[in-house]
Amino acid sequence: MNLPGLVLRNLIFHWKKTITVVLLSGLILLLPAASYLLVKQITLLADRPLASLNTEMILQRDTGAKDSATVRTRGLVEPFNLHHFDKESASSSIEAINGIHQYSTALVLWQFDPQNTLTVVGLDPAEPPVGLRKIESLLMKGGSFFSGSRADEVILERHFAKLFGHKPGGRFQLAGRDLAIVGLVDFTEQSNLSNAGVFLPYETALGLAGLEKRVVNQVFIALASSSDVRGVSRELTRRFPDFSLISRDSLYKNLSAFNRLVYQGGHLLVLLVVPLALLLLVWVLKMHRLEFAGQFEILKTLGWPRNDLRRWLALDLGYLLAGGLLIAGILSMLIHFLLLPHLQIAPLLDQGFKL
Repeated sequence: MNLPGLVLRNLIFHWKKTITVVLLSGLILLLPAASYLLVKQITLLADRPLASLNTEMILQRDTGAKDSATVRTRGLVEPFNLHHFDKESASSSIEAINGIHQYSTALVLWQFDPQNTLTVVGLDPAEPPVGLRKIESLLMKGGSFFSGSRADEVILERHFAKLFGHKPGGRFQLAGRDLAIVGLVDFTEQSNLSNAGVFLPYETALGLAGLEKRVVNQVFIALASSSDVRGVSRELTRRFPDFSLISRDSLYKNLSAFNRLVYQGGHLLVLLVVPLALLLLVWVLKMHRLEFAGQFEILKTLGWPRNDLRRWLALDLGYLLAGGLLIAGILSMLIHFLLLPHLQIAPLLDQGFKL
C-alpha cells in the first residue's frame, strides 16, 4: 500500500479545506520569520553607519553655545554647534588610552551658498583609514587620494558631483580657491554620517577656513576589541569632560520612535512571537484533525492497524506543514528582497544642520 500517495490524494481531493489550512499555516509561520527579518534589518541599518567606517566611537565637543561674536556665515565656517580643539593635544591623550586600535581626525566645515549649503571635511592623508578617512577605499574607479596635506585638490561625493555636473579631472571652486577634482567617493549605503559632499586635504581646509592653529572638531576611534567599549568610554569621558562621545547607542536616539522600539526590544518581540505562532499553528492543525476525524473512524472500522493510522496522521500533518513552510519561505524572500531594502532608517550625526 502506497500510504504517502494515498494521503496526498486525499488532501488534494479535499483541496478546498486543505488549502485553507495550508495558507493559515504559512501565514502563522511567516510571523516569527518576518519579525526576525525586520529586527535584523533595523539592527543592521542602525549599526551600519559606524561599522562601515571601521569606527566604534566619535569624539566631538558640541556642548555649550558659541559666542555670537565668533560666529561667521561667510566663507568656510565651523558648524554652529561644533567647537574645534587642538589636534596634537587630543592625539596625545587618545594615544595614552589602552584599547584604542586606531583613530583619525576630521575638520568639519560649512559653506553657505544660495544654491547649495556645502558640508566640507578636511582629512589628514597621514592618518589611518578610520572614520571618514576611509574614503580612500571608497573612491570610484579612476580616482586617487590627495597627493599631500597641502595639495589644492578635492574629492567630491558621487551624488553631489553628478547633481552639479562635476567630473574627475575637472576644477572645483571653493572659498575663492580653484581646486583639482582628483576623485569621486561612492559611500556604501548609510555610511556618510556627516552628509558631507566635499573632502579636502587637512592643511588646505585649515587655510581656506582661515584657521591658524592645527585644530579639528571630530575624532573617529576604532577599538582593538568590542569588549573594550565600556572601559575606553570611561577613560575618554574622564580625559575629555566637556566632549560628547558618540557611539551606536547615542546614534539610535536619532532614529524614529518605531525603529528605536524595534531595535531595543526587537529580540524580545521575536521571543514572544515564536510561542504565540506555535500555539496558533497547533490550534489550526487540531481543528483540521477534528474536521477529518470521521475518516479515522472509518479506517478503524475497516480494521486498519494502529501504526498505519499513526503514519496517516503524521503524513497528513507533514504535507500541510510542508505547504505552509513553502508559502512562508516564499513570502519571507519577498519581504527580504523587495520590502526591507527600501527601509531607510540610518541616522546622521547631529551637527546643527537645523538653522
